[in-house]
Amino acid sequence: MIHPQESPNQATARREREREQRRAEILSAAERIFAAKGFHESSVESIAEAAGFASGTIYLYFQDKEALYMAVFIAKLTQLIDYVETRSRSVSQPVEALRCAIGAQLEFHDQHRAFFQIFSRERPPVSSGKGEEWKQVHDCFGRHTGLLRSLIEAAQKRKLLRKGDSHRMALMLLGMLIHVTRDLIERSGPEPMAEQAEFVADFFLHGAAVERRAA
Repeated sequence: MIHPQESPNQATARREREREQRRAEILSAAERIFAAKGFHESSVESIAEAAGFASGTIYLYFQDKEALYMAVFIAKLTQLIDYVETRSRSVSQPVEALRCAIGAQLEFHDQHRAFFQIFSRERPPVSSGKGEEWKQVHDCFGRHTGLLRSLIEAAQKRKLLRKGDSHRMALMLLGMLIHVTRDLIERSGPEPMAEQAEFVADFFLHGAAVERRAA
């Protein structure tokens, strides 16, 4: 229905905003339920109740629970990269920007630890490694790698990092972060993951070699 003072274009834009708002509310509720109950114990019905919608409304947006989970996961990855980018771009010195990016990633996982624990521990089943959802996941990792690569190249230009393939260096740093984060999540200790930021940064920047002092 078009409101009396709305043009057709305005009505279309309003309906799209309302649709996006409902989708965001569903994703927010889904994250809370998945984090609290785990993937396998969660249901579309419990998510719908938490969001304040009928179950049928959920299916207007998502095919099933798996598709809903993937949408939450992609949204989390996007938020993570946005957070890392915002934090790192606020620092002008290249090496400090890299340290900031590392710290920001661990901070974000601290803030959303319950959800990432479900992903790490339960490995929710997904029907295929293909399709639009997996393309979006691939694109997220590509964007994340590209962000780290740009920070590394900025440090290389200032001769603060050695020359080398910046893409491979970015992949190595991202791999370190992924595995350190997974280990910390699975061990579920009380200490904040961000406390490991300095260790990861120093290991990436200086390696594992014993520091040699000048004679």
